[in-house]
Amino acid sequence: MNLFIASTAKENVNQDLLKEVSNLINEIAKIPKVNLVFGTYHKGLMKVSYDTFSNNKKDIIGVITEYDKKNCKNEKYTKEIVVKTSTERFQKIFSESDLLLFLPGGIGTLSELFSSIEERKNGVKKKIIIYNYKFFFTPILEELYNLYREGFIDEPPAEYMIIESDKEKILSMIKEEI
Repeated sequence: MNLFIASTAKENVNQDLLKEVSNLINEIAKIPKVNLVFGTYHKGLMKVSYDTFSNNKKDIIGVITEYDKKNCKNEKYTKEIVVKTSTERFQKIFSESDLLLFLPGGIGTLSELFSSIEERKNGVKKKIIIYNYKFFFTPILEELYNLYREGFIDEPPAEYMIIESDKEKILSMIKEEI
């Protein structure tokens, strides 16, 4: 099973968050038959994902823009896909992934989340899990529910994504997908 883990590439994030989410990534990487679809930034939690899956000898599908290929020379991928733009990058990430897990992150993570939601609501039935660590995603989820209440979206957000703050439940959901 190919798992995309969306997260921050920033290194100056809250250390408690970094430790807690790193522990989750470590547990995921130990699950047999779970491989990583990687968006190629080797910093922050994204670095943790790459390094952890690599250390566990898992397959890693690297989806990289031509621009980033110049800056990412140390990563080794089981399969490397080079695209021109970040939009194309996410389209390939989405198509290569069986399951998408969203960890705390910035603009790139949110862009990937909204793109995943759009694909899901347009009929592509891939499971989207949001790890709502210490209510990180709650303001965004509240706005999505507001859009639903106001009639701008047809279904409540829980219809097309799983929102979870319990790491053990996330691990169970990933195991169920295998």
